[in-house]
Amino acid sequence: MGCNRDKSAQELPQPTETAAQFKTNQEIAAVAKALARTLGTDAAARQQLKAEALKKVDGDYDVLYQPFVAAHTDFGQHVAAAVAGNSSDTLTMPELLDRIPTLNLSVPVNIAKWDAATYAPLVVFIPAGYNERTATRVKAYNQDGNEHWLDAQKAPDFPVVVVGPSERVTSLAAAAKQPTAGPVSTTLPIGGNTTNLLLQQETDGGGGGGYTPLGTTGTAATPCRTDKQTEFLRSIWLADVSQYESWFLGDPELRLQLISPIGSGGTISSTVVDNHYTMGRGTIEDTYHCDARLFYWDKAFLGQVLAYVWLEEDFGDIADAEFTFGYPSKDGSPSASVKVTYKVANHDDEIAKGLIFFAECPSQGYYSANGGRTEIRWVTENRP
Repeated sequence: MGCNRDKSAQELPQPTETAAQFKTNQEIAAVAKALARTLGTDAAARQQLKAEALKKVDGDYDVLYQPFVAAHTDFGQHVAAAVAGNSSDTLTMPELLDRIPTLNLSVPVNIAKWDAATYAPLVVFIPAGYNERTATRVKAYNQDGNEHWLDAQKAPDFPVVVVGPSERVTSLAAAAKQPTAGPVSTTLPIGGNTTNLLLQQETDGGGGGGYTPLGTTGTAATPCRTDKQTEFLRSIWLADVSQYESWFLGDPELRLQLISPIGSGGTISSTVVDNHYTMGRGTIEDTYHCDARLFYWDKAFLGQVLAYVWLEEDFGDIADAEFTFGYPSKDGSPSASVKVTYKVANHDDEIAKGLIFFAECPSQGYYSANGGRTEIRWVTENRP
C-alpha cells in the first residue's frame, strides 16, 4: 500500500514533546486505533463516514465527531467501546471530548477512490506539536492496531482517514479571544441542541471563479492608491502549500490580518482587517482568484502605513503576539518604527509579516514575501 510498518517508535515523550502534548498524543492515538478497528470491521460505519465527508459541511472533507455520532449512535458506541478497550489509563470518549470538543474526522485524499463497502482505510492521527516544515513521516494505524508510517510530504495514492482537532471549527470560548473584526460564524447543533461550537465562515468575496483581470472591471485600477478609496484583495498564490499545510490536514485555511499602528509612540495598534480564506490545494498553487473587499483607506484615520500578517490556520489557544518594524522616513524626517499586535493560535504557521505603505505599490504588480518553496504572492487593488 505504499507505506511501511514500523515497530521501533517508542511510546515515550519525544525530545520536542511536553508532558501535556505526550498525554494528548496518547489519547488521540487511542482514538485512532479505535476508529481503525471500527472502520475495519463495520462496512456500514465506513459508508456513513464517507457519505458525511462528501457533504463538505465546512468546505473540506471533514466530519465533526460530536454531531456525527449524535446522528449515528451505533458508530459512536462502537468507537467508545474500542477506546475503552485500547486505553491503558481508562480513557473515555466523554472525557476526551470535554478536552477536545472540536475532535474531527476527515478523508483528505482520494475519497473518490474509496470503496467504502470493501476497503478499510488506515487512520492517521495528528500529533500535538506537529510541524509541517520538519516532519518527514506521520503515524497511522490499521484495523489490527499495527503502526504504519506514511510520508508526511507526499500524499498516498489510497484513501486514509485522519483524526485530530478541527481547523475550521472553534469553541465560543476560543472565539471570544478573537478580535471583533473577524468573520461571521455559525453555531453547530448536536442532536438538535445548541452547542458552544462555531463553524467559521470564509470572509466576503472569496472564491475560485469569476475572476476579471485588473483594469477591465469597469473602474480602471489606479497606478498605486488614492485617498478615501477601498482596498481589495484580487488573488493569492503559494509556491508550495505543503510548507504550511500537510496533505493529511486537507485544504489550507489562510488568515490575513491588517493592523494600523497609529497611537502614542506607535505602541497602540488596532486590527483593521481579519479575514479568512479557504481554497483547494491545487488552486492556491495555481492562483486563488477573488475580489474580496479589505478596507476603506482614509489616511486621516489609518495613516500612511499598515502592517500585514499572513497565517495558515491550524488549531490551538489564541494569544496576542507583537512585532516592531523600523523603516526610513519618506519625507526626510527621522526614521520611524511601528509596533503592532495581532492574534495567533499556538499551532498556526506564520507565512509572512511586514508593512504596506500607502504611497508605494510593488513594481512587479504583486506583493511577495519569502522565496523558493515558502514564497507567497498577493495582488491588491485600490478603487472607489
